[in-house]
Order: sequence, then structure tokens, then C-alpha cells
Amino acid sequence: MSANLFLEAVGELGDRYYEEAARYGRGRAARRWGRWAAAACLAVAAAAAFAVLPSLSERLPAGFDGNGSLTAPEIGIGVDRVFLNDIAGDSDAARRWYDPALYDRVVWGREEITGYYGKELTPAYIPQGLVASPQNGTAVAIADKSGSVVADTVWLGFYSGYYEDGSPKLGEEVAACKGISVRVSKLGLFGDCCYLLPESEIKTSDIGGTAVTFGYCATPYGPYDPETHEPAGHYDMYIAEFEWGGIGYQIVAEQMELEELVKVVSSIVCEEGAGNR
Repeated sequence: MSANLFLEAVGELGDRYYEEAARYGRGRAARRWGRWAAAACLAVAAAAAFAVLPSLSERLPAGFDGNGSLTAPEIGIGVDRVFLNDIAGDSDAARRWYDPALYDRVVWGREEITGYYGKELTPAYIPQGLVASPQNGTAVAIADKSGSVVADTVWLGFYSGYYEDGSPKLGEEVAACKGISVRVSKLGLFGDCCYLLPESEIKTSDIGGTAVTFGYCATPYGPYDPETHEPAGHYDMYIAEFEWGGIGYQIVAEQMELEELVKVVSSIVCEEGAGNR
């Protein structure tokens, strides 16, 4: 895509539909038996939203600076249709054990990561108020004794704050992280994302010509009641999974609006934004 072409992907989502999604999500968390019905209702609500909304667009500057702000030139973002698939949550799959007699751990720095993936992995758009993790730019890959990489997953974090050990801070009002994490892999070794609908019924959304699977879960947070074991509340967690440029992406957004996640995805699949950092 040339620097003069703009990505038409997604844009403004009505507040009413966010509220409806949140209510469906909380109902799912409180009534496990109702998750499948809620998933169908949520998809209908999302479809209805985009059926009645006109094609809108907003101008977002492309390019990324160290503060998470965007700079010119601009990326055009339009409205299409986003389908939300109900998920049980996001949990890392058990890490595979690699026999050190057969495999080596290889520590990658920023140059090695960029060289392997052929690009800078930081999305062109980062929501305001989020800070890059101090651990970004490093990764541990696994290679066999011939030097061939067999595990290549790289994690990037962008959260509202961090503890001294580099882990994301929990909020004061909501005891959970706020921000996004980006996992990338050429080999497809991601954590499990459990969709509640059968695989044949999972819907994808077209973002700039790329098929993106969006998931939603109302996630509980503590403290938990010592007698009833009920959580203090629930927060929104969205997940986007897609492949672009031979790289698989999984992006998790916690306590963020769906629109922000969609903008992050759009900035990745827009080659113009990726090439102007």
C-alpha cells in the first residue's frame, strides 16, 4: 500500500452498543448457562450497530513516538462490520519443554527480533495513556542444534503503569491491568483462546482486507468475597487474532474500549502506518 492510500477499516462504535455488550458480558459471567445465548445476542447487537451507522471516518496521524503519540502523515479509518465472538478467557497454554540436549535458548535483542520478523513490531497506533513495557525489545527463542528456530513468540506490552519488576500495575479501583499486550509469531505458537461457539460458527471481521477474529469476555477481578467467592466486579477484555505479512498476531485489550483495539489492529494491517515509524 502506498503512502497516499488510506486503510478503510473501522471507526466509531456507538456508546449504546458498548453498554449492551457490557451488560451481556456481565450476564454471562453471572450465569454460565446463558453464555451461548448471550454470544448470539451480542453478535446481533454488533451487526445492528453497523447496519444503522453511516460510513464515518476520522483522521488519525500515523507513526509512533516514544510517548505513544502519533505523528503525520495520517491514516484514514472508516467503519465496517465487527463481529464479537464470546470467549471463556485468555490463558497461556502450558509451555512446551525443550530438551537442552536437543535445543538451545536464544536471547534476542531488538535487532535480532527486527531481523527475524523483517519489521518493527510496535503497532503504529498505541492508545493514549499507555506506556511501553521495559521488557519490550527482548525475547527468548528456541532453536534446534542446527540453528533452526522452533519457537519464536515475542510479547510486547503497553499498559498504564508498571511495578519495579516490570510487570503491569493493577488499578486501584479495579484490581486488574489496563492496557494491551501483543503476541506475534511466524510459527503460530500462541496461548489458548477458548471460543464458546463451535469453530464453524466463529465469525471474522474484515479489517482493511484482513480477516480478524474478535473475542469478548467479561473478566472477574478481586477481592473475592470469602463466603460467596463472588468477585468484586468484572471488566471488559477483548482479543483480536489475525495473520498479516506472514506473521500471526494475538492482541489482548484489558479495560480498553473495543474501538481502541480496532484502531491498533488497523494500524498494523495498514502498511502505510507500519512503514512510517
